Amino acid sequence: MNKLITLALFALLFCSISESLSLKKSDKPGDFDFYLFVQQWIYSYCGSTSCIQNKIREAFTIHGLWPENQDGSYPSYCSGPSFNVKDVEDLEDQLNVDWISLTEANENFWSSEFSKHGTCAIESNSLVNGTHSYFQAGVDLYQKLNLTQALESENIYPSSKYISASKIVSAIQNQFGGKPGMQCEDSELSTIAMCISKDLSVIDCPDLEGWSCNGDVKWPSRD
Repeated sequence: MNKLITLALFALLFCSISESLSLKKSDKPGDFDFYLFVQQWIYSYCGSTSCIQNKIREAFTIHGLWPENQDGSYPSYCSGPSFNVKDVEDLEDQLNVDWISLTEANENFWSSEFSKHGTCAIESNSLVNGTHSYFQAGVDLYQKLNLTQALESENIYPSSKYISASKIVSAIQNQFGGKPGMQCEDSELSTIAMCISKDLSVIDCPDLEGWSCNGDVKWPSRD
């Protein structure tokens, strides 16, 4: 019996270590393959979470700009500067609309995103070389990659009706020239990620675990 318990504990420890290694291949800033630019659909998120009412609207908003690797691992909490809102003062008005938290103060959300992801994105001789350029990159990508406009250009609109997930992927690929990743909750489209090269160009997303929706899904509307 003791031997069985020991083997079980060893197996759990091994799985835990393996998972940790897959999530955090490196904690060196700049040591990653590409970015995931992640946008969330507010109505899907707030359908399962208690949201701040005056922030709810029919829109995709920025969740984050996340360093990622081809094998699905990603760095997090790298060494680097701490978030200081003064570094993004000139971007605050836009961040308060486009890069918002639906459950807490926006500044807390920005700090959390920068600590976990932004610190790993920074490279001295790159387009993302500090706090300001990290958030500026997110804002610029959001303006360039307007998901609602892209889908509506392909005659796809928020609705209570179901639509093939593959049709949504194809529509976004047609508009932006890169295959996205998607997440769904209870058959509702909740999150779309565009894969972005280090020079901030759109690229095809690889097949990443947890970033695909199958079958028919809803893009929920206000009604």
